[in-house]
Amino acid sequence: MKTLKEQWGSEVKFTQHLATDLDSLNKINQLVGLPRVTKAVNELSIPGGSIDVVGYTDKGHVIVYEHQDQSGRADQTHVGKTSHYARILKSQGKQVLGAILLCDSIDQIFLDTFADIRWAYDRRPSYMGHCNVHAVKSQWTDNGDYEPKLFEDIDIIQKEEREIDHYRDFVNVYAKDWIIQREERNGDAVTLWHRMSELDSRYMLWVHTLKRSIKVGIHCLTGANEDDEQFLNSVKPEGFDYRRSQGRATLEKIFPIDTDPETLANATETLKRSIRKKVDQKIHF
Repeated sequence: MKTLKEQWGSEVKFTQHLATDLDSLNKINQLVGLPRVTKAVNELSIPGGSIDVVGYTDKGHVIVYEHQDQSGRADQTHVGKTSHYARILKSQGKQVLGAILLCDSIDQIFLDTFADIRWAYDRRPSYMGHCNVHAVKSQWTDNGDYEPKLFEDIDIIQKEEREIDHYRDFVNVYAKDWIIQREERNGDAVTLWHRMSELDSRYMLWVHTLKRSIKVGIHCLTGANEDDEQFLNSVKPEGFDYRRSQGRATLEKIFPIDTDPETLANATETLKRSIRKKVDQKIHF
C-alpha cells in the first residue's frame, strides 16, 4: 500500500481530487456508518480559513473531511481542526452528520480524544452530529486505487511517555485521575498540561508556575470564536478572569508563588465542575 506522499505528493492535490471522487468519499463514509454523499466541495471557505472537503447528502446534510499534510502522521493541529470545522458548520445552521480526519498514522491519544468527543454524540446523535468525529487511514494500492480503512492496533503509534518532573508530587497526590498531556518547560516557566474528556482537543487546562506566581486555568487554543467566548464566560468561577490573545480564549486564576498545592488543585476542580455542569445542561437541552 502507498501513502499520500507516495501516491499524490501533496495534500492539496489529493483533496482537490477527493472532492470530485464521490466513490472514495462514500468508501470512507461506509467505514464509519455515515450515509452516502451526492456532492462535495473543495476548500470551503469559513471565517479564518477553509475546510479541505465538505460532502453533502441528498438531504443537504454535511460531512467534513480533513486530510493530514504529506507528513502523514496526525498532529494536534489537524485533530483540532477536524472537530472545530464541524462546530463551525453547525453554528452556521448546517445539519452536520460527522467529521473525519484522514491520515497515514495516528497516536493513540488522538484516537482517545475523538472517542471522548463522540461521547456527546452517543448521548444525543440527532443533535450532536458535529461530535461524531473519526480517524480513517488513507492508503492506495499499487494500482492507485484508494482503499481507506479504520485504524487497527498495528497502525497506531504509541506516544512516548514524557517524564513528569517538577509536578511529580503534585500529580501523585492531587491529580492522579487527571488526563495529563505533558509537562512543558519554557525558560523558568513550567506548565502541566491536562484536558477534560467533556471538551474537544482545542481546550487544554494547565497549572503554570512562573518566577513570582502560579496560574491555573484553561485555554481554547485554536480558532476561538464567539461561541467559545460565550462558553468560557458562562463557566467562569468566582476569582477567574477571562482574556483573549493571539487567537486564544482563556480563563485563569493567579496565585502567589508560595500557594500550597491543594489550593491549586481545588481551584482547578472548581473550574472543571463548572464546565461539567454547563456541558451536561447543553446535552440535555
